[in-house]
Amino acid sequence: MSRTAAQEAAVLASRAGWYREYAPTPVLAAHFHCLWSHDIHDGPELRIAIVPDGYCDIVWMGGRLVVAGPDRSSAFPSIAGGERIVGARFAPGAAADWLRVPLCEIVGQSIPLENFWGATALRLNERLGGCAEPYERLLQLKTALQQAATRHTAPASDMASVFTRASDHSQSGSLADAMLDELSIGARQLRRRCHTHFGYGPKMLARIRRFQGMLGLCRSPKALPLAELAAAAGYADQAHMTRDAREISTLTPMQLQQQLAG
Repeated sequence: MSRTAAQEAAVLASRAGWYREYAPTPVLAAHFHCLWSHDIHDGPELRIAIVPDGYCDIVWMGGRLVVAGPDRSSAFPSIAGGERIVGARFAPGAAADWLRVPLCEIVGQSIPLENFWGATALRLNERLGGCAEPYERLLQLKTALQQAATRHTAPASDMASVFTRASDHSQSGSLADAMLDELSIGARQLRRRCHTHFGYGPKMLARIRRFQGMLGLCRSPKALPLAELAAAAGYADQAHMTRDAREISTLTPMQLQQQLAG
């Protein structure tokens, strides 16, 4: 990437192409939040920001299957114009069992799927590479995951509860305090389980989910004044929101609104 491109403001991935989500089949529903496809616009390479969302994905991109680990801040992968990407997003609490690794070991990393699944991943990679169209590739990926799902038990519901709590910033008090009461476990055990299943502790998860909530508000056809946006998203004040947005995405709330509005 050129120095000029690197100095340009990042473009959110959702603005760099056509992104679609597909509900998982009943067999996959306990293990995956969704399957998805993303057709990147043709044209020159952009500085595309993939912002953290608290999830972990299996992704076909650049002719290879990779695991996109959870992120603390935006990733800026090199994506060619016209790239047609497909993926599957793990449900909260599911990825560690499927990958046989605590997610804290893969935070901020994109790792070839064969590092986790060996020859099985290589064979799947070959089948996906032989597909002419993305919808065929997504179907092949879905079929392979459905076959694999029979070897996995549904994830424990406690991490789904933690994720739901982390996404609700209308409640008072901290996520950790609320979850300690709800799950009847100690603070160290909660933190350890969050590191295993999300890659980081409950405070970081709540911070990322609050940022995602703010992005959702930015998609409203009518832009909220920044102070109102901060309050609605659960930030202490506008300065708090601005600091968090810059640290997580490199963009200001106003830039996020401009990219997402409508």
